Formats: sequence, structure tokens, C-alpha cells
Amino acid sequence: MALFDIFKKKKTDSTFPENELEKCLIDAASNVTVQKEFFQKLLWNNIYILTIDQTDSDEKMENSGYVNIRAATFDEGQVPIFTSINRIFDKGIIKKDVTYLGLKGQDLFERIKGSTYLLNPYSDHCRVLTPEVIEDLLNGSIYDKIDAQALERKQRDEFNALFDRAAERQESLIYLDGLRFKGITSNEAKELEKSIQDFRQCLETVPDHWQSMFLMAKALQRLERHTEALEQFEAACNIELENHLIPMEASTEAMHIKDLDKALFYSEESLKRNPNDIASMGNHAMNLLIAFRDTEALSTIENAIKLAPNDKINKNIASIVRDVIAGKRKRPTFEDAVG
Repeated sequence: MALFDIFKKKKTDSTFPENELEKCLIDAASNVTVQKEFFQKLLWNNIYILTIDQTDSDEKMENSGYVNIRAATFDEGQVPIFTSINRIFDKGIIKKDVTYLGLKGQDLFERIKGSTYLLNPYSDHCRVLTPEVIEDLLNGSIYDKIDAQALERKQRDEFNALFDRAAERQESLIYLDGLRFKGITSNEAKELEKSIQDFRQCLETVPDHWQSMFLMAKALQRLERHTEALEQFEAACNIELENHLIPMEASTEAMHIKDLDKALFYSEESLKRNPNDIASMGNHAMNLLIAFRDTEALSTIENAIKLAPNDKINKNIASIVRDVIAGKRKRPTFEDAVG
């Protein structure tokens, strides 16, 4: 254990890092594998703490091995600690002489328990040490938790790589926002099949990953496997409760398999999620027209026209609705709605 001292020479130029603990502190911020070494050095290296009203003599510390530490704290109760004396004076924030005590990290943490520590609070390389972290450090369980975090990060990275690969496979092969592609080559179909398999693998790892469900459904949609596509859109819709595009796509697939009840349910759900989306309005208006709910269809499409008077798609839908009501044209069919 170090003795109390007064640091007279106040340095403002950073000397970071100036010991192995500080090097580990830097590396541990971006490399989980270094965290074990950091915590080990934190326990066994000298840590410096600011003290107040300290009157204990050097003789008392040496003879009893005990010191009653009165630690300086911030207004919210956190205890500032430092990996070296120079860290106390980083950036010149402390401008007067201060009393500090240096002792091994383990000795410090065992004497002052239940506190949140701010390691190097005046440095660019600082770290919060909560009471839970300190407890795990002292009982040794923190190392198992670090291993678990490393494994979790590895699995997350592998999942993200798989998801990105699946999305890249179908790039430019699926249609979004109403854009339709005509025809599909055998090689394109194979790429879409591969993306579907990748997304299935993603869902084996994260069963409620709605993004994988949605993009898998888009691939199935492009392959005209509409029943399967609808199943995935429905599953995604039940998990992600705000995105209006999911129920709108589900409505389209329901029309493909001639399930008018589901088509209406999902086009209405899309509008509930985004009441002013003109594409959802046009989609719902067509579904209502096919279902012989002409008054609602007309009201819905007129509201869409008010929001976007020059939208060509909705202007065409409005013309169809008015002509059907006036008896000037036949009522559209399922095939017309998805053609």
C-alpha cells in the first residue's frame, strides 16, 4: 500500500498511457479478449484515490495494515479513481494540490464496497465501474461473463454476416415500393433460393427476426410462391407492430391466393399503422372495390387524392372506382388487382 502524499507539480499534458494497466484500458474498449487482462491488472496494480480530511499516520498504516479511507466523491456519489498519479491532473481540471492515496485495486474495492467508481474521469480513456461489476470482479465471476460476452459477440457477427449475404443474393431481384420485374432467369431463381435458405438459417438462430421473414417473403413473392410468402409476411407482421409495409405486402399476397378477407384485414392494418400513406390507401381502396364495398372504396381513394393530387397510380384507381360505381366498367377481379 502506498502512503498519503501531496502532488505538488500539476501536469496538464497527457502522458496516457504510461503503464500496462492504461494500455489494457485502451485496448479493452475495442477488444473484448483484452478485458480479462485489464481486470486482472486492475486488481493487482496500484489505483489512486482522492481523500479528504485524512489524519492517519504512516506508522498506523504500517503497524495495523488498516486505514480508514475517506474518499472524495462527485455530487452524485461516484468515487473517482485513477490508474496513475498523472491521471488526476489530466486536462488541468484539478488546479490545486490534492491529497491522494495509492493502493492495490483489490484492497481498495474490498474497503469501499457498494460504490460506483469512475476510472480516470478527466481522461479521454475513462470507464464506469458499477457495484455489480466490482462484486463480479472480487468473486471472480466476471471472467465467465466476459467469455459469455465474447461468444455472444461472435454469434452476432456470424449472424450479421449471414443476413448480409442473404440480402446481397437477392439485390436487384426483388421488387419494392410497387416496382415490378418481368420474368426471371434460372440463375436469378437459384440466387433467390439461396437467399431463402440463408434467411431460414438466420431464423434458426434468431426465431423472431422479422427482417429475415420479410426479405424471405419478398424472395418467395418473386418466385410466385405466394402462400409461403404470405405466411412469412404474417409472421413478421405479428412481431413488428409499427412498420406499415409488412401488412401491405401481406395484403398483396392474400390477393394472389384469392383470400379477400385476409387481403382486407391486412390493407386496413397497413392504414392503421400509417393513416396518411397514399400507397396503402390505394391498395385498400382496390380491395374494398373488389369486396363490393364501393362507398368505402370511393371515400378512401378520394382521401388519398386529397393528400397527393398528382399521384398517377391513385388517380387511375380513383377512375376505376368511379367507373364501377357508375356502371361504366366491370368490377375488377383478383387478377386485375395483382396484375
